[in-house]
Amino acid sequence: MNGNQSNVPSSALAPVRGEQQEDFDWKGVDVIIQTQPATAIYRNVHQAIVIRQEALNGDDDQFVFFATANDVRTLVNALRREIGDA
Repeated sequence: MNGNQSNVPSSALAPVRGEQQEDFDWKGVDVIIQTQPATAIYRNVHQAIVIRQEALNGDDDQFVFFATANDVRTLVNALRREIGDA
């Protein structure tokens, strides 16, 4: 085995609780990240930074625009504050 491969036997990856695949509750407490739309960040033709989120229900994608680097810094600082990293 090379350094990139796991030494964990495949039997160790089986469900521990003996649940059948079709019995798993995707709304249960074991699910830690719910399904969410794909999110992209890029610059548009006006050099604004865009956060774009994929529409999952057939509507238009959602967009948030930040015109200046200072706007982005303000956003990042607010996000850090919200996750307790400020």
